[in-house]
Amino acid sequence: MSTSAHWTEGPLVGFDTETTGVSPKHSRLVTASIIVTGDEPMTYGWLANPGVEIPTAAQEVHGISTAKARAEGRDPIEVLTEIRDILVSHLEQKLPVVAFNASFDLSLMESELARHGLATITDQLGGEPSPVLDPLVLDRLLDPYRKGPRRLETLIGIYRIDAGGFHDAHNDVVATLKLLKAMTAEHAVLKVSSLRKLHELQKQAHEKWATGFNEWLASKGRTPDADPSWPLGSDLGQPDDESE
Repeated sequence: MSTSAHWTEGPLVGFDTETTGVSPKHSRLVTASIIVTGDEPMTYGWLANPGVEIPTAAQEVHGISTAKARAEGRDPIEVLTEIRDILVSHLEQKLPVVAFNASFDLSLMESELARHGLATITDQLGGEPSPVLDPLVLDRLLDPYRKGPRRLETLIGIYRIDAGGFHDAHNDVVATLKLLKAMTAEHAVLKVSSLRKLHELQKQAHEKWATGFNEWLASKGRTPDADPSWPLGSDLGQPDDESE
């Protein structure tokens, strides 16, 4: 799986989460989905009880209420452990994790695992998750000057993909995998680059974007708060009990 000629032909590990908020350090996991493609495809889904109130704004995004999570959600320790073990197992085989805005989902996992006293993905791998393929970062790399938003639903439209039901973890994984396939078909660089090279190119592209965006924010008198680190955020200290 490490050669550029074959990674598109092998399994991909699609991953997405829905949470209580927008901070990967303070938010809690509510739902998650993993889809492993290949000859023996596997689909996994989780609903967790985050142990805190799910804010109305978050409920309006993903449709999971506090009452539903409490009644039907599983223990977060069990859910987080299962997700971590599946991701680590495939990353150890050098199979790429595919996630849209991967730094949010992976950073959230690290913070949640640490919050519950569990070994993190980084602990188990002995380093950052790799290889990771993030269509958001790849789009910035491939078309850095295109104006407008780069949300998942926006890129689905740009690449003329049939997908819908956004902000559902399973549907978003399906859409993200379709998006990566369409991007690969349109951009030869994705097919001729190794997973290792693409991982490094994404790190560079994300840092370049964050630096430029922070300069723009500063020029407008706003706080330059774009994190240049990828695929994990730089602020991954022990999370407190705050929830957004």
